[in-house]
Amino acid sequence: MTTEESTEKKDGDEEEEKPTRIGKFIQTYSAFLSSFVIGVAGLIATSIWQYRQSEIARRQAESQQRVAETQAANAWRVERANILAKHLSLLTAKNGPVDQRFGVLLSLTRGKIVDPELATSYALDLGLENTEYMKSVLAATEEKSWGQLFQAFQLTCVQRFGVARDLDVCRGDKLADRSYAIAEALSDDLERRVKPSPISLLDDERNVQSAPTKLSWLFEPYLTELYERRQWSELEAFERHSAGARLVSAIVLTTSRTGEFVTRDEAAALEKKHADRRKFLADYLLGTKCDPECRGKLVDVMLSLWRESSGDFNDALGKLLDRSRAESGPAIARVHQRLLWCQIDAEDLALLRDQVLVPKLTELAQRPRTDPQLLADAAGLVALTPEPTEPRARESYRTALTALKKAGSEYYTKAYLARRQTAENERRDPPAASRKINFCQAGAALPPPLLPE
Repeated sequence: MTTEESTEKKDGDEEEEKPTRIGKFIQTYSAFLSSFVIGVAGLIATSIWQYRQSEIARRQAESQQRVAETQAANAWRVERANILAKHLSLLTAKNGPVDQRFGVLLSLTRGKIVDPELATSYALDLGLENTEYMKSVLAATEEKSWGQLFQAFQLTCVQRFGVARDLDVCRGDKLADRSYAIAEALSDDLERRVKPSPISLLDDERNVQSAPTKLSWLFEPYLTELYERRQWSELEAFERHSAGARLVSAIVLTTSRTGEFVTRDEAAALEKKHADRRKFLADYLLGTKCDPECRGKLVDVMLSLWRESSGDFNDALGKLLDRSRAESGPAIARVHQRLLWCQIDAEDLALLRDQVLVPKLTELAQRPRTDPQLLADAAGLVALTPEPTEPRARESYRTALTALKKAGSEYYTKAYLARRQTAENERRDPPAASRKINFCQAGAALPPPLLPE
């Protein structure tokens, strides 16, 4: 190795052994760095300890607050029970002063001393004597149960059948004022948009199908008011809520026309709205969502509102009479019962006979290869109606009987004459189970049947 190579190697070793700046800093200030690291670690540990202590203190404070709130709530429950116990005898006294009962109940309700269900129950008792007192208590009741009020709402005979008689079946007439006040309270709550909303009664479509008459009359004041005020946006919002709400709206508003004086343009717009609802109702009645039992209950509603519908129900019922017994059985049975026991207004009956039953009987009798069951059903329904006295209607009635006899004498003798005679006998001496629903006058017989040409 030469002298120059040895010198270069020695210089390279010196450069490799020379420390970096960071290394030199650590070597120079090692004591300072040790103190700094230890200080930071201590600070972090102290901060963690303080944070944990503050969390423990916060949780203890929250726990103490919850305990205090629970104790206060329990004390209030005891106090509320004591207050309620002092006034319970007054609230339950049926013969007590109604003004005093109202004042106590309203104060207890506003102070939330009485549960909503109990307040509603006492309010309904007040409604038997003063409906305005009942409405005031209901307005002050938060989170009232509309299911409870729905059960208390009772239909009158006019609402159920379109006619009233002094029978046990019409006992709901005694509660007519209270029921109407419940419907008004529902209308007020819908306008004020309170929670829970009464429209929740229409959430379940099956529930609406099971009680369309009752729900229609319960929502009738609210829907009619929207219609009269021409509040179309609110009305459409109501109908969009659910299929049940749309059905109730269609039932109520199909009969809401009162011959109001409007301009030509407005009349055209109103007719379009009515036509849309007529179509919806007919489609629903004949659609797959409405089973035979549902159809029977909807037809029951239609029969009670026939005159008010101004012919809107004619086409739907006529199409239903063309359906098989499996599809239309309950509906036909309901029409049969209403006609047999005179549970329909005389004017409604005349319109139903002349606009639907007689034309349908003529059509079926003249139709080639008609279904014998459909023809027999139509003839049986016509047999339960009195013959018309107006000349044109009387001629149509006779034409239907002539067509029925031409279709087969057995239809005329069995489906019409025999059914007519049986109805006369049953009305004169009804079975024991049917006496309470018989609206016909005792001994009132149908006149002799018209003879076909």
